[in-house]
Amino acid sequence: MELTEQVFFQAIFDLESPRMALGRVALLGDAAFVARPHVGMGVTKAALDAECLAREIRAANGDLDSALARYDRERRRFGTRLVARARRLGAYIEAQLKPAASRTRRERMPPPEYLMREIGSMAVDIKALSAPGRMSARRNP
Repeated sequence: MELTEQVFFQAIFDLESPRMALGRVALLGDAAFVARPHVGMGVTKAALDAECLAREIRAANGDLDSALARYDRERRRFGTRLVARARRLGAYIEAQLKPAASRTRRERMPPPEYLMREIGSMAVDIKALSAPGRMSARRNP
């Protein structure tokens, strides 16, 4: 950092839109939900949003209002779960920066299944983000 002419900082934040469709306008990708970069889903989420929107429009047989309503419900649910997952992972990362003496036992030694699920081999488990109820059952470390 001493050799850097100008240090650059970027805020990390979460954004959850209350609606992804209103009238004939649909939001996709980061315009609708911004999850912390730890989950690495920015481009993937935008592509999944676009795919879902196209699928719902095709299936609606000309009824754009119902297509947008279904898109809104499905993708808001996904975005909410994605942001929740990013917050949990951010809390885990932040806890690792605390002095060991000030961490809770769970922060010092999270269960192995938590680590595997949140930061291990299943880090991008789209089914877990999409399946109703699975994300709400998970606990923070």
